[in-house]
Amino acid sequence: MPRRETPRPELRCPTCQAEVERFWPYCANCGRRFQWRDAQRETGTECRYCRWMVSDSHSFCPWCGREIRDADSSPEPLKAPKGFLFHKRCKRCRGGLMYPMQWCPWCGRSQAFTWGYYQFQNICPHCDRGVDDWMDTCPWCGKDATGRDLLPRALRRVHRLLVVSRLKAWHYRVLLRPGVSGVSPDGPKVIEIDRRYVRGKRRSDEVSWSMLTGLILHELGHSFLYHHWSWTRSGRFRRAFGEVRKAYRVADEHWVDFERRRVATTLVDYVSAYASTHPQEDFAETFRFYVTRRGRLRELFGEFGRKRKGVVVFEKFLVLHDFVRSLRGWR
Repeated sequence: MPRRETPRPELRCPTCQAEVERFWPYCANCGRRFQWRDAQRETGTECRYCRWMVSDSHSFCPWCGREIRDADSSPEPLKAPKGFLFHKRCKRCRGGLMYPMQWCPWCGRSQAFTWGYYQFQNICPHCDRGVDDWMDTCPWCGKDATGRDLLPRALRRVHRLLVVSRLKAWHYRVLLRPGVSGVSPDGPKVIEIDRRYVRGKRRSDEVSWSMLTGLILHELGHSFLYHHWSWTRSGRFRRAFGEVRKAYRVADEHWVDFERRRVATTLVDYVSAYASTHPQEDFAETFRFYVTRRGRLRELFGEFGRKRKGVVVFEKFLVLHDFVRSLRGWR
C-alpha cells in the first residue's frame, strides 16, 4: 500500500511572503534562492555540497546531482527511504523518486524533464520547465519566467509608442510562450508571444525587432478590445468595425507583415488584407497602425486620401482616437 502523504503547513518566502512549494530552488515572486536543509531532523543528513536534505541511503544528491555515496548508501535502489515519499520510479534503475527531484538519488540520471509539470499553466522560456503566468521568476532556474528579458528592445519601443500615442496603461503582461501568439478573452491582460520568433531552432524562424514590435502591438490591440469589451456595444463602434462577437474562423497560418508601417493600397475599407478576415482583426490592425503612427490622424488621413481609402477607414481611426481621449478624461 503506498505511503499516504501527510499535509504540510503552508510555506512562504521569508523575503516577500509569497507562497512557495517545498523544494523549489527559487521564489517565483522575488527570485530568492532557497536552501532546503534538514531543519526538522527528518533524515539527519544533508548533502555536503549544496546542504539540502538527503537520505543516508542515497548515492547521489537528488538536488545538485553530485555523488555522495558512502558506507551507509544502499547498494540497491529503494522505493521511499525515511523522510521522502514515493511518486514514481526512475526509468533506468527503477528506484523510487519524489517530486520534484532533479536527479535520481540511486543512479544519478537527470529527472528535470520527466515530471511533466502538468499542474503549471506554461513552461519557462529559459529551462523549459513548468511556470505559471503570474510568476516573475522561474522557480527552477531562477531566470525571468515571462521571457521579457529576451525581447527588451521591442518592449521598450512598444512602451514609448503607447506613451506618445497617449494611451492610458491597462496593466497588460507580455509573456514569451511556445505555440501561437494571441490573447484569450478570459485573460485579456495576458499577451502571449510565440517564443520561436526570439529563440527559433533555425535562424530563419527569428524575426526582426521592428517586426516583433508590430506583432506585440497587434496583440495589444486584442487585449485593449477585450479589456474595454462594453465599448463594442456602442452604435458608433458597430458602424465602424462591425459585429466583433461573430464566430472566429481565421487560420493561424495566415501571413501578416507586422513590420509594415504604410497602409495597404488594396481593399478600400481596410488598412491591411489581414484586417478583412474578422472584425476583431480589423480593430487590432487599426490599433497597430494608430499606435505605430503615434496617433497622428492628419498624417494618416493624408495617406488615406492618396490611396483612395473609403470613408469607413477614416471613421475607424476617429472612433479609436475619440475613445482614447475619453479614457484620459479629455473633451
